[in-house]
Amino acid sequence: MHAFMSCFRSKKVRRKLGGIEPVVLASETPFTVNEVEALYDMFKKLSSSIVDDGLIHKEEFQLALFKSSKQNLFADRASIASF
Repeated sequence: MHAFMSCFRSKKVRRKLGGIEPVVLASETPFTVNEVEALYDMFKKLSSSIVDDGLIHKEEFQLALFKSSKQNLFADRASIASF
């Protein structure tokens, strides 16, 4: 019965993103709640593409940017500067 009733709820249930409510995060940034949720989904997918540990490693960053695991000077410099 609970599953049936949940189909008719008018309010979308928001999930916590790493312990933070998306509404709170959106209110403190220029992003909307939907954009915050989409960014979090992209982060989770990227951070688990090679090593599933919740972190974005240099190799995962390179793979996302260039769809290649080959050595790349830009990705090396960017990962050193930001990580």
